[in-house]
Amino acid sequence: MSSALIQVFYMVVSLVGMTYVVAAQIPRPALPMTSEVVVCFPDTTGYTRITVGPAGRQYQDLQQAIDAAPMRSVIILDAGETYSGSFTLPKKSDVSGWVIITSSRANELPKDIRRVTPSMSPLMPRIVTVNTSGVPVFSTMSEAHHYRLVGLEITASPQVVESYGLVNLGDGGTGQTTMSSVPHHFVVDRCYIHGHDEGTIMKYGVRLDCSNAAIIDSYLSQFHSIGFDAQAVSGINGPGPFKIINNYLSASGENIMFGGAAPSIQGLVPSDIEIRQNHMVKPLTWWVKHPSYAGKHWTIKNLFELKTGRRVLLDGNTLENCWADLPIGQSGAAILLTVRAEGGKSPQADVSDVTITNNIVKNVGEGISISGTDEITSNRSSRILIYNNKFLNINGPEYGDGNDAGPNVGTFLKIGDPTNVILDRNTIEQTGAITWAYKPTTSFAFVGNRTNCFRSAGGYQGMYGPGKSDGNASIAFYFPDITDVNKHFDNNALIGGNAASYSNYATVSKNLFPSSAASVSDEIGAQQALIDSAMSRREDCDAVTSTYEFRESTTSATVFPNPADGEIVVRAPHNRPASFCITDLVGRTVLTCEMQDTEQRARIDHLPQGLYLVQVIADGNYVTLVLTVSR
Repeated sequence: MSSALIQVFYMVVSLVGMTYVVAAQIPRPALPMTSEVVVCFPDTTGYTRITVGPAGRQYQDLQQAIDAAPMRSVIILDAGETYSGSFTLPKKSDVSGWVIITSSRANELPKDIRRVTPSMSPLMPRIVTVNTSGVPVFSTMSEAHHYRLVGLEITASPQVVESYGLVNLGDGGTGQTTMSSVPHHFVVDRCYIHGHDEGTIMKYGVRLDCSNAAIIDSYLSQFHSIGFDAQAVSGINGPGPFKIINNYLSASGENIMFGGAAPSIQGLVPSDIEIRQNHMVKPLTWWVKHPSYAGKHWTIKNLFELKTGRRVLLDGNTLENCWADLPIGQSGAAILLTVRAEGGKSPQADVSDVTITNNIVKNVGEGISISGTDEITSNRSSRILIYNNKFLNINGPEYGDGNDAGPNVGTFLKIGDPTNVILDRNTIEQTGAITWAYKPTTSFAFVGNRTNCFRSAGGYQGMYGPGKSDGNASIAFYFPDITDVNKHFDNNALIGGNAASYSNYATVSKNLFPSSAASVSDEIGAQQALIDSAMSRREDCDAVTSTYEFRESTTSATVFPNPADGEIVVRAPHNRPASFCITDLVGRTVLTCEMQDTEQRARIDHLPQGLYLVQVIADGNYVTLVLTVSR
């Protein structure tokens, strides 16, 4: 989020979130610093064009093309063709510009900040790993940087029954133990990345073990496993910042998760993570109880989880469908903020400065679970704001674990021992208790919320913690900082609740106890206009020259003699002003020339023998030629 957008966000919270002012003494979370993650398409004027395909192209082998491409290159793959293998994105010596790997028909993909769908796959090249050991389609070398994947279908062959990831940006293991080795600057843009149903493990779509990366307008699906976690997007060993914007994300374990293992870089906590306008969903065909169940019991966990992560914004997303899958899976919660020190291997793990705003969460067994600390030494989760969200159909009888006496059946908030937590202006439609507090929590505010407060089938109701009656007793024990005077439990509409149970917070603080939602003012609960605005995809991008405004010439430029020694002649494709540049295979420009006529002579006797790329650009057309220098 840009600094301007951050200011607008807090202006909206301050002006519209009237009840938020009441809890002003509780520290607000810091928002992520992601302005350096540039998702806008770069200006590709002057970029080298490199074609890869089975016939009539400069390269048939994709890895050779990637290795040969200089920075400021566009590698164009034939749409509809299959490129089988596992490909490495190497470090380039130059630091200017990008290497863009894209489709020959990418200009037909959506340009108006809309995500792609599987129906658009004919416009994409198909890049497929056939490695039965689970090696990904794309991985990165240490310190690799500035790659953009655009309009690609990325998947695994049906013969790969155990895939351990498709796009590895960075290294989650011992190959990456220092910050200086972390790969950086990646964009996954309008890609269709998916597993398949033939195997038992489709571990994840994209791993963010890097820095400065974005996943935008893409479609990630069919990541599922039997007895294992699976994620559409995950990260362990990357510092951030990250942007995950406007994607379809489907996975059986966690649709997005940060943490889950100890990072190899000492002291690392993924930080500055912006997650906006995504659709995180588990298809009902994965649910054994649903009529559409497709016959494979994938292990189900949650929709979004932080086991570690600082300065995280979850804004304007839709999170849909999660059900209990015990004992192997989890209890059907939508969002877990559960700090984990990984058995002491990650004592720096921290879930703090988390902002959850303007989301719609629906069709789940429980809402949110927030833990303060791990059972071993860890940081204490702090500064968590949950503002202006709609939690719809948190339905324990439908999606829960079936244990009416337990905490997981329709509970909105399971919480124990974080600090500085604010829930403000949310609309909550749940079948169980509002809270199931299992440890006391300090600096907690629950203000301006519209929520159900009916008694559940297990006998739980409202603000509740085990061993205490709901309302006064539970609040006093589990949320000891709440008082009538400080109004940290204020201006809520507790539908179906009993005012007498909350009499300790009724003189200065004022709450409502209507029998139905119909009588609740629109001033209480989430505001749909703010949600609609947050869900509207937009980027403030300047107009740039796109990859596709250069056209491959219908007539050929030529360079001769070829092979050459002391001098070459470059002939332009037609009688227009032209230029050419020559680069070596590590991307260094060794010669540039403005052509004075349709033919231009140039001395090359200073060049070592080997292969070079000659790109001729004339009047919006380009031709790239391979030149051999021999001695």
